[in-house]
Order: sequence, then C-alpha cells, then structure tokens
Amino acid sequence: MDQDQLRIDLECITQSRDLPQGESLRSVLARLDACAQIPNLPARLEHYLSQRSYAKALVWLDHPDSPHHP
Repeated sequence: MDQDQLRIDLECITQSRDLPQGESLRSVLARLDACAQIPNLPARLEHYLSQRSYAKALVWLDHPDSPHHP
C-alpha cells in the first residue's frame, strides 16, 4: 500500500485537496476500493475504506491508535 497515494486520494475525496489535472473521482474511488481489498490491511483502516468512511480513514492515517468514534 502506498500511503502517500492513499492520503492524496482520501484528501481529494474529502475535498481537502483539489483533484489533480486529468484525474477523476471515478479513478480515485476505484483506487480506494482496491486499497480496501489489500491483504493484511490494518482492520480499522480496512473497515473505514470498505464502508467508504473516508474522513475517518484520513484521521486514522495520522492517529492509528486513536479510539474509534462512530
């Protein structure tokens, strides 16, 4: 998993970063969906990505030990 690309994709999808030129939301979502299928992904990150809780996934990247808030 490329954490830099994951962060960029999450920032784009949560609108905290503009989509790069030539990029589409469809391609960003496809990468995020593929990332959710990666074996041995941390359980909470897999949960957030598979549920499309992208803001929570972005917070998790910065603070993986923080408690889960529904």
